[in-house]
Amino acid sequence: MGIHRTALLAGAVIALASSLPVSADITDRLVLILDGSGSMWGQVDGEAKISIARRVLSDLITRLPSESEVGLVAYGHRRQGDCRDVETLVPIVPLDRQRLSKAIGEINAKGKTPLTAALREAIAAMRAKPEPATFILVSDGLESCGGDPCAAVRGARNAGIEFRLHVVGFDLGEGDVSQLQCTAEAGGGHFFPAQNARQLDTALRKVVEDPGQ
Repeated sequence: MGIHRTALLAGAVIALASSLPVSADITDRLVLILDGSGSMWGQVDGEAKISIARRVLSDLITRLPSESEVGLVAYGHRRQGDCRDVETLVPIVPLDRQRLSKAIGEINAKGKTPLTAALREAIAAMRAKPEPATFILVSDGLESCGGDPCAAVRGARNAGIEFRLHVVGFDLGEGDVSQLQCTAEAGGGHFFPAQNARQLDTALRKVVEDPGQ
């Protein structure tokens, strides 16, 4: 499916879902999962994608409700070619804007795209504190370490771990996005294509303002 058609379908789903009730439990707890793979040095409108992502996410943090609990996971940000390069930078704790902004600002882009490992890291955080939450995965590519993120998410939810996962595909071009769409669907959420900074900001705003969609 082309990215243009995907965008149209996503828009229709968002419009329909905006009238659905929001779960307060889901709304109050967020886990941000950010792509730090080497491809994030690619440019969009003359700016590196990693710079755009850091800026947009840092701005998002300033708009979160003060009663939120927020965690941050990054992958591919420390070592090249290492499929184990996944790190919880901030556990799920009461909102600490300064700590989150600092951690986001220090994320570099170096390695691979271990989506499955990153999602399992976020799921492990949920097991440590088993209350419902929303995951937001921002990625500019597909799994590159042989994992199956869709199956991992489906298995976790089938095991009774209560979370909703939304996936934002950042500057994916015309490639096959079915893996990311499947992962979002398995997580009870939606896939949002974002081709530039404005669309990335719009997608993140939509998820945060209506995470129970």
